[in-house]
Amino acid sequence: MFSQLPGCWGCKDNDSVFVFANKEYGNIIGVNHHLDCIGRTDFDMPSPTAECAESFIIQDQQVIDSGKRMKILDIHPYSDGNWRAHLFTKTPWKDDDQNIIGTIFSGIELKDTAILEVGHWICRAAGLSKESQASFSLDLSHHHIVLNTRESEVLFLLLYGKKPQYISRVLNVSVKTVENYVLKLREKFNANSKNELIDLALDNGFGSHIPESMLNRQLSVILKE
Repeated sequence: MFSQLPGCWGCKDNDSVFVFANKEYGNIIGVNHHLDCIGRTDFDMPSPTAECAESFIIQDQQVIDSGKRMKILDIHPYSDGNWRAHLFTKTPWKDDDQNIIGTIFSGIELKDTAILEVGHWICRAAGLSKESQASFSLDLSHHHIVLNTRESEVLFLLLYGKKPQYISRVLNVSVKTVENYVLKLREKFNANSKNELIDLALDNGFGSHIPESMLNRQLSVILKE
């Protein structure tokens, strides 16, 4: 079944050991044959994504513990040296008795029509209605509010509900620096608070923008449903 479905598909057991991965996932992760994934963890894959293996396994455990599916925006370099952005879904894998025995994952690369679904999830994460949906874009040249690279990165992570402490770790700057960027963003958007900044940024279409600089930085962001 997995081999016939589009995108990346596979499943792991309760210890995040691969039980199966389809051909497309095997191709991007760099194994000789997709079945070579079986018995490995994310730490063992011949891909730069191994640097984020700990995050992947933590996500798996959250899905197993909660019994709920999880949507994740992943930006990584892969075995061929190319950077890609994917929208992954992780779902509890259950046996016939409804016991959770691991996770099932599926992913679509963010290109063509795939970007439309991401617009849906960023709006859901931000509490917007379906009528407010937007698709993701890598070009914001038409916006009248001009942000530099770091401001775009901070705003991108803020719109995913990330706290200054998380943003500081991802961007490798101090929490104080992040807070200063938030103040600058509030000035540019004429916002009286961080919440108002987020509302105004979404109204201006920034919720549908992935900064190009983020496409060369490994990132795995959970989207809340």
